[in-house]
Amino acid sequence: MRATIAGTGAVCAAGSTATACWDTYRSGKKTWVRDASTGLPVYAVSDLPVVVEIDRFQAERGVDRTTLLALHAARQAVTAAGWTPETGFSILVGCSRGPTLAWESAYRSFAAEGVPPLRTSPDTTLGSIGFALADFFDVQSLASSLSVTCSSGFHALLHGLALLQSGMADRVLVGGTEASLSEFTLRQMEILRVYATPDSGEPYACRPFSTPPSGMVIGEGAAFLALERDPRPGKPRITGLGFGREGGQGATGISRDGTALQATMRAALATTPAPNLIVAHAPGTRRGDAAERAALGIVFPGLPPPVTSLKWATGHTFGASGPLALVAAIEMMDHGESLGLPYHRSQNKIAPETVLVNATGFGGNAVSVVVQGPV
Repeated sequence: MRATIAGTGAVCAAGSTATACWDTYRSGKKTWVRDASTGLPVYAVSDLPVVVEIDRFQAERGVDRTTLLALHAARQAVTAAGWTPETGFSILVGCSRGPTLAWESAYRSFAAEGVPPLRTSPDTTLGSIGFALADFFDVQSLASSLSVTCSSGFHALLHGLALLQSGMADRVLVGGTEASLSEFTLRQMEILRVYATPDSGEPYACRPFSTPPSGMVIGEGAAFLALERDPRPGKPRITGLGFGREGGQGATGISRDGTALQATMRAALATTPAPNLIVAHAPGTRRGDAAERAALGIVFPGLPPPVTSLKWATGHTFGASGPLALVAAIEMMDHGESLGLPYHRSQNKIAPETVLVNATGFGGNAVSVVVQGPV
């Protein structure tokens, strides 16, 4: 399982580009705020850059914020790869909850007036995200969206890799996007009793692998990767992939020892050198962090590689979380410097060469991806 990563793009609370995110990750600065409607902590995208073609497209189409964030991150990846409409490429985008704000706005109109807005159906479907990206880039190839809870972005990636491996495509834009900072969504997470309740002075509302667990904090964001079947000098490569699920009990479907993660990590590592860094899913919840820690201990007995997570800076961005972590892993390899947890000062920095990235989701879903630096 090999593919070249020709370009990347990212938008989240840590920054509006992959480079800006890197600067925030290194500085360890506070990126969370309190949601005005609920008072709950959130990781919101505060400053999108002015991009004339995106602003024009938004004005013409009125796309949901989920799609708007996707457009920014996807454009960065396509530009970095040097792709054009003439080049041609397929698009696969993962999103856990779909065009959340558009759907809820349409329902409020229906509840108040008894009639939904005219374009409610086409504008609130999950597929509308992929279709909008295809229209923006003016490509006629496959454009599709899929939802597999919080591992949605990585499921888009694994489907993209399948297209490349089968010969059905030479280039695939894959990634995840999520913009669900609505009162309804936040209250859904709060009622699960996994949401963090930090003091206002706390720099990191979400603290993966902390003791005691911090709890989950929702973030919004998007990240995309331009994948090519053929090697390209100087570009990182995906060299390992594992995917699966388990039928565990409870709200998440994830067992206490992370059975699915054990299997996916072993599958991803079967064709690659051992990683010298792991970017964990680690949402900051008691059960989620403990299950991943247990799975890591079983797959890497003895002295495991350093383990990190970036959710202290991004929050849990649902379907975008896997691609955001993978883009961060690539930035670490590009800069020759690992990023530890800023509240665990004892972690030693290394130069990442092979990185394992995990994503899990409700329903017991798990995906593990291995990325290696350029040869």
